[in-house]
Amino acid sequence: MSEIIIAYDVLRVINAKPLFAKDHFTRLKKSALSVDNSIKFNEKTFLSKIFEEINSNKIINGNIKTQIFIDKQNKSYTIESKQIPHHYPENRDYLNGVNTMTYKFTRKDPNNKIFNQQIREITDKMISTNQVYEVLYVNSENCLTEGSRSNLFFVRNDELISAPLSDILPGVTRKFILQEAKHTGLKLIEKKIDLNEIKNFDAAFISGTSPNILPIKKIDEIEFSVNNPKLRLLMKNFDILII
Repeated sequence: MSEIIIAYDVLRVINAKPLFAKDHFTRLKKSALSVDNSIKFNEKTFLSKIFEEINSNKIINGNIKTQIFIDKQNKSYTIESKQIPHHYPENRDYLNGVNTMTYKFTRKDPNNKIFNQQIREITDKMISTNQVYEVLYVNSENCLTEGSRSNLFFVRNDELISAPLSDILPGVTRKFILQEAKHTGLKLIEKKIDLNEIKNFDAAFISGTSPNILPIKKIDEIEFSVNNPKLRLLMKNFDILII
């Protein structure tokens, strides 16, 4: 029996319109081609499946996952788009920040979005058992990289700090956060973030399709300011962008 590898992407629907659809298509196609470069997948097919799902289920707000099931041995694939359950943060989460915890894990191919059932089950259990919002990965160099479903940022003075692009999934939300960061007066610094260094940062947040920009209150036992002025301005600018 041949192995099926799943490349996937999740986009958000706001007011019955897919948010950042072109960018999600581009990332999904890149992930699929990293598995099998003979796959023929175009934006028209992607969008038709998205809008078919929106229209048939009358989706006003929600998340849609598109998956490409790839059979490398038989050189075949199938594409599926479907609405999935979503969990958007509560208003209190944006006001007060959320708790997170770390987990030693290094993604094999961080730049592509390939489903990993084992790590998903591990992180889901950690989130449920420890009542945290997200699990943050710490690699073999003891450096923070990203969340199990999110990108990770820190703020220090006028700097917006992220792990190197080579170590993370280039999030679609992340792309537009970087765009708005320039308008907020934040300069992007991509660097390895040693776990022992994070106590020196002013603020921290995660970003993603469901949370947008979500302040972090705690990483393990380290606390951060959730009312940092630069962070709050960035959140405001991003909200304006997506409305």
